[in-house]
Amino acid sequence: MKKRILIALALCMALGTACGKKEVEEEKTLRSVEVTTVGKGDIASEFSYTGKAAPAKEVSVVPTVPGKVLSFNYDVGDKVGQGAVLFTVDSTDLQNNMRSLQASYNAAKLGRDNAKSTYDSNKLLYDEEIISKNEFDQIKYAYESADAQLASIQVQMDNLKKNISDCTVTSPMTGVIATRGVEKGSFASQAAPAYTVMDLSTIKVEVSVSEQVLNTIQVGDKVSVLMTAASETPLTGTVATIAPAAEQTGMYTVKVELDNKDGKIKSGMMAEVSFTMAASDDTILLPRNAVIEKDNETYVYVINNGKAKKTAVELGIEAEDTIEIKSGLKKGDNVVTKGQTYLSDGEEVTIANTAAKTSSQAVVPQTTGTPSSRHLTTLPYAVEGVVNSMATSALLNASDWKSSGLFISMMDTIS
Repeated sequence: MKKRILIALALCMALGTACGKKEVEEEKTLRSVEVTTVGKGDIASEFSYTGKAAPAKEVSVVPTVPGKVLSFNYDVGDKVGQGAVLFTVDSTDLQNNMRSLQASYNAAKLGRDNAKSTYDSNKLLYDEEIISKNEFDQIKYAYESADAQLASIQVQMDNLKKNISDCTVTSPMTGVIATRGVEKGSFASQAAPAYTVMDLSTIKVEVSVSEQVLNTIQVGDKVSVLMTAASETPLTGTVATIAPAAEQTGMYTVKVELDNKDGKIKSGMMAEVSFTMAASDDTILLPRNAVIEKDNETYVYVINNGKAKKTAVELGIEAEDTIEIKSGLKKGDNVVTKGQTYLSDGEEVTIANTAAKTSSQAVVPQTTGTPSSRHLTTLPYAVEGVVNSMATSALLNASDWKSSGLFISMMDTIS
């Protein structure tokens, strides 16, 4: 009888433990965010346009006198000075014409000299009224005609001399031979350039810019020119001209010039010209995605003592993924860059990108009850095992015991 009472008491104790206070583990979930520490730097807003390098000066050389090429002295890529002889054209026919004209000139000069002598002597007679005016006018006319004929031949000789001189074709400027279109024995004419000479000491790059950018550009402005084929670092160019009227495309042509004394830049190389719209040095910078613009507000979230504080900011220059903060932040502030979309002012957060253990603090368990099985040590082995298992895991409460029928079967066993 006593044994049954003890077992019943033990069973009640087990049931009381199972039906009593269970372990309650409360979890407090914090939103995980990533932050960046505010720093300072330089920023500039730029617009870039693509163009091709071309020589600042380029001249096509054609002969003024067509003819057979006797010789040429320069080939493509050669440097040439101003006045250097590029090629010569056969001037044999011109030289023959010159000799003929020279003979005509000599004869005309002799006739003019005789007419002048006659005029001078007869003028004295006319002044003394020895000869009539009609006779003197005829003598005067003969002299003037002889003089005009001599002058005409002189002009022809001068033109012929120039043509003979032009048979020796020289370079109009110092530069580099870009093309050569003549061969020895070929016929040179004005139909096609015989040579093309480029001055590559200065390079020009022409780009077409939009009307939004045009009024921010001034002649003399310094611009960045990236030409990877010539230099790994950007070069500095100067705005030389700005078109006053738009092209048919609605764009405006801007010519930029660069110094090319070392000759690294070649005509035709691709160039990317960047025009600076605005710039700021040593200013607060942030990743663009950290800034929220919503409901006519512009703000970020600053982490302070584990809480997100909504902070209004004033934006400045924007360049790609970075933006200037003109007011609202200071250097060293920790600003949320990821996870800020659904944050609220004052919300507690955990920072994911500071240390590995920080992310584990997103869930903070708080234990309010501790299960124990030390009171069941006096039960028989079969019953003690079942009761200990239930009490320890806290899976069944009193109603679970009754509904399972285990309680009744155990009591039957005890009886």
